[in-house]
Amino acid sequence: MLRRPPISIELKLDDINEYEEMRQQQSKEKQQKSFTDPPSWPSGPKSKQEIYSRVGYVPMDQQQLRTNFL
Repeated sequence: MLRRPPISIELKLDDINEYEEMRQQQSKEKQQKSFTDPPSWPSGPKSKQEIYSRVGYVPMDQQQLRTNFL
């Protein structure tokens, strides 16, 4: 396998200026995205129906269980 010679990377003044502008812009956007409105989460415990639908559980009645096992 052939070895490649090291590549030199030049950092120019334009690159530094562009980087600084980008950092300032990101910091401004970050400050504007302050948490004025906290996320609204449903308060209290979830109902059994919500939990069952999330998990994919379909509860069967006692009569259905008896007929299935007989």
